[in-house]
Amino acid sequence: MRRSTSFSFPRARAFGGMLPALALMVPLCATSLPVHAQTLRDSAASHQQTQGELQSRIDAADDETRELLVRLREARQEAARLESYTAELTPLNADRAARIERQRTALENLEATRESLPGLLREQVNELEAFIEQDLPFLKEERLARVARLRDNLSNASLTNDERLDQLLNAWQQELSYGQGLDTWRAGLIGAEDTEVQYLRVGRVGLYYLTLDGQHGGAWKTQNDSWQVLDDSALSELRQGISMARDQQAPSLLTLPLSVPVENVELDASPQAASNAASSTPSAQESS
Repeated sequence: MRRSTSFSFPRARAFGGMLPALALMVPLCATSLPVHAQTLRDSAASHQQTQGELQSRIDAADDETRELLVRLREARQEAARLESYTAELTPLNADRAARIERQRTALENLEATRESLPGLLREQVNELEAFIEQDLPFLKEERLARVARLRDNLSNASLTNDERLDQLLNAWQQELSYGQGLDTWRAGLIGAEDTEVQYLRVGRVGLYYLTLDGQHGGAWKTQNDSWQVLDDSALSELRQGISMARDQQAPSLLTLPLSVPVENVELDASPQAASNAASSTPSAQESS
């Protein structure tokens, strides 16, 4: 029994020694509990704030993603429109490129033409002069004087090539106009300039004269470059032709010898040409 009592004594002493310590810890725990609760509340608040900030970032990222998706969709639509527009422009661009190439070629040809234009103008003036020399000799001095002025203008530095070309074209146009209609004028007789006569020109196929007293007349013959005397019947036709040229008589068919061979007369089958021929061109009557 003594031995048992001896062993329980230290435990009692030990327990008894812990009581003061526990007594001291109770107020300490009571003091630390509010501090720990505040810490937990602060931690929870911080966590909530962090979660809120994270959610805000997620929401912002979602908004940015949606905006990027919208932009991507719009970019794809714009790319599709541009692709369609480009497809439409392709043939237009090809046509424009071809047109530019044609214009470039035309400019190159124009430059080459400008360089060769002076020589071409001289050739045309020479051809015009040769044409007049071989034509019926009506108004010959006037027509050759026109050629002389053209030739002088070729060396006139104050004129441009365009102006020279315009003058040459006008001269040729004037010559072409002689191939139509009737014309009459008074001048010296070819081969006898002292004798004044009344001329009648019928296009480029007939050249005639009538003396001022109306008693004599002739038809120019290109075969021998001379006048063929007209008989009374032809003189009557000639008087009618002069009256028609003066608008003193209605147009009618004239029966006069041609000045040029029949095979040299070019016929126009158009209705207008037929109408003109019926009213102003002499019939194909030739006499030797």
